[in-house]
Amino acid sequence: MPFFEYFCRMKQTSSSDGKLALALIVVFSLLQLGVLALFGYTPYHDSDSYLYVAEECLRFGEPYPIKELLCEIPFLWNIGSINAVVASMALTGSVMPLLVVYSLMKGLTAALFYLLANRLLGAKIALVCLVIYVLYPANYGEGTSTLTELPFMFFIMLGMWVALVRNRLFLGGMAFAFANWFRPMGIVFLLAVIVFLLFTSAKPTGTRFRLQGWGSGCKLLAGYVAMVCLIGFATMHRTGLFLYQSKTGWMALAEYSTGHSPEALAVRNNNSWNVAQKDSAWQSVFMQWLAEHPGEYVGQMPRKLAETYVSDNVNMCVYVPGKTRESMYEEVSLRTLIQRFPHLSPLQWFTVANLVFYYLLLLTAVVSLRHFRPSTHLLPVAIIVLGTLILLLVGHGEARFHQPFMPFVIMLSALALQGQIIRDFAAKADQHL
Repeated sequence: MPFFEYFCRMKQTSSSDGKLALALIVVFSLLQLGVLALFGYTPYHDSDSYLYVAEECLRFGEPYPIKELLCEIPFLWNIGSINAVVASMALTGSVMPLLVVYSLMKGLTAALFYLLANRLLGAKIALVCLVIYVLYPANYGEGTSTLTELPFMFFIMLGMWVALVRNRLFLGGMAFAFANWFRPMGIVFLLAVIVFLLFTSAKPTGTRFRLQGWGSGCKLLAGYVAMVCLIGFATMHRTGLFLYQSKTGWMALAEYSTGHSPEALAVRNNNSWNVAQKDSAWQSVFMQWLAEHPGEYVGQMPRKLAETYVSDNVNMCVYVPGKTRESMYEEVSLRTLIQRFPHLSPLQWFTVANLVFYYLLLLTAVVSLRHFRPSTHLLPVAIIVLGTLILLLVGHGEARFHQPFMPFVIMLSALALQGQIIRDFAAKADQHL
């Protein structure tokens, strides 16, 4: 079925709503390509590093990770993201075709987001979600770099659409695991969807409800495990190690939590261990530190939370003139905006506008919880809560880490806005009676 017909024939969706949604998505996708054409590649630190690693892969003539360098590399990075760069450079000699694909992926992510919102929230609120998504400035320019968040969210949204809209749970689980290949956060969305299915897959009629919910969750989990095995055994056949996602979690905990202790740095510099052995060593370093400093570990969590959610300025780097990875963050950082206010450049005022938008999204998302309903609120809340807990427990604070949660913040915000619109309309109607 053509995509346009699918939009217009969805249950509870009028032809006009479907046409408007499709028009917004097409414009949004074209604007993504326009931003790429006008502002070019954005040299984020990780993105530049992916290019360097991809060049190494081409030199050795094999995908990432390179078997010969498993002991030389300090940690295993995001496998899918680096191999996407490798494929683009091997086929075309350039990373630009991949950035075009990523820009189009962002448009398709908007389409999948709309379809998912239609399934969860209804046609009218789904359209509100899409309008917010398209208007939000931080949703532009992700396709100008090779960072992980964009392809990760595309496959996450694809998995949710396949599982929750098309009811293909096994395939949805496979899509989540494929997203996890790009960025190791797929388990958050897998668990959130399983929780959602357990509580909303049927009316609570006792044992039958329990069995149906668990059955749906098991199908999703089976698809996830199948794709993990497919990726892991394929990598094992080539390298001798079962590797299906990056191994940076224990390293981050060992280095950031312990303040880059000599023990943690010694693991990084040890070239006699492969990446799996280094990961296990970092785990041991962290667990020993945790046993001795549990209070300090818990005390770091408020800072991690603040640094994760304090701003959403990362994508504003796209527009920095003469951008380099050493200087572009400073131009649009929250600290710089506070120090220079109100004497700001046009780009900095644009960044302030984006920040206001972001804070309003967070505020309205919280307000929506006053009228919590499992059928509409449970999935986005579960994703945000579980994802935030994972970041607090095994991550370190960084603003871009919350980006995969933003579509679900938008869902909650749209619920609050739609509720307020309905209440205002009802109040005006009462005044005329």
